[in-house]
Amino acid sequence: MASTILNLYFKSPSNPLPIGQLSIDDPGRDDCVCYFAYDPFWLESGYSLSRDLPLIPKVFKTSPNRAVFGFMYDLIPGIGARKLARFLNKKDLTNIELLLNSQEELRPGAIGFQSDAHPMLELKQLSHVALDLERLMMGHLNISDIDSLYRGVNALPGERFKLGYKSGKNKNLISKFNIPDPQRNLVIWEGIALSLAKRLGLKTVKAELTSTRGMDTLISQRFDRTEDGAPIAFATARALLAAHNDDHSYLEVADILNQDGARPKEDLLELWRRMVFNMAIGNVHDTLDNIGFIRDSDGWRLAPLYSLKPEPVSINRRHHATAVCDDCDRPDLNKAVEVAPYFGLNKRKAREEALAITVFCAQNWEKVAHEFQADPLEMDTMQKAFEQLDF
Repeated sequence: MASTILNLYFKSPSNPLPIGQLSIDDPGRDDCVCYFAYDPFWLESGYSLSRDLPLIPKVFKTSPNRAVFGFMYDLIPGIGARKLARFLNKKDLTNIELLLNSQEELRPGAIGFQSDAHPMLELKQLSHVALDLERLMMGHLNISDIDSLYRGVNALPGERFKLGYKSGKNKNLISKFNIPDPQRNLVIWEGIALSLAKRLGLKTVKAELTSTRGMDTLISQRFDRTEDGAPIAFATARALLAAHNDDHSYLEVADILNQDGARPKEDLLELWRRMVFNMAIGNVHDTLDNIGFIRDSDGWRLAPLYSLKPEPVSINRRHHATAVCDDCDRPDLNKAVEVAPYFGLNKRKAREEALAITVFCAQNWEKVAHEFQADPLEMDTMQKAFEQLDF
């Protein structure tokens, strides 16, 4: 049985800091077994990588029905890398194989395990690589520059096609591309949703809508990198909770901030407002992967809002990926108000806040959609996503 051993480290701007050792038995199997032990240095000065890896001196082992540790979810590449790997290898690679092949500089957050540096994609290369990405998306085999395309997609997670690259003074950017959808232009409506969120005072990723080779593209600045390109510690709620399924709630996400938050009072209110906002715009794709955290010296901070996908589904048919609480995954303002005290908000104030958010979205989405030059036919379809919620 082949085994791979990785020495994990924290990509500090000065010197790499040892985190621990990850051992993987037979990474070519989907049911491989992983072992992990923290480095003594990290036990003294670090933090727990995920709920299934408490900060104690112990050798941890994955179970047969859970092939990876929680923190590894953020390191597993997404659909772009998966499709390209299938194209290159003439077969599907396992999650671990994709992870092992991913590029250090492109990978989210600040956990590293490779010593070799690879050049990132540059802005000047984006145009022709975007054409190759379009071909990959459509299943065509005439890709002209596989190496460049691989450098742009191989470590980025998620179920949307995107490219990571550098621009200007080491500014790290991600371009997210539109994919065929019978109901709407996904990147335009994500831009509309982000604009609504920003106007409501929510903290959002810095993003702008543009065009690349005629394709609508949403360009966002990476919030897990400093201005000079240095990695910042990042983790999703899925990773921190070691959530192996989607049967979880915002109350559990709030626990991350209550237990190890740097500014829990501020971030809990922001999290609650985002939950209501997702209800108001029909963003039922509020998965744990799309709720992120940035680490500072005092603990976890809520990362900017990212990856929004309003669905044109009527209110009574919506089920959110992350539930309000154990018995409610619906867009229910009364439930949101009921749980508000857990987020540090009294029920009277919560009722006012929830009403203000839903009214704002219902009254302003069309104006913002016109600003983004959304297709009128798509706007007719998308009305269902922005139906005003009532108590």
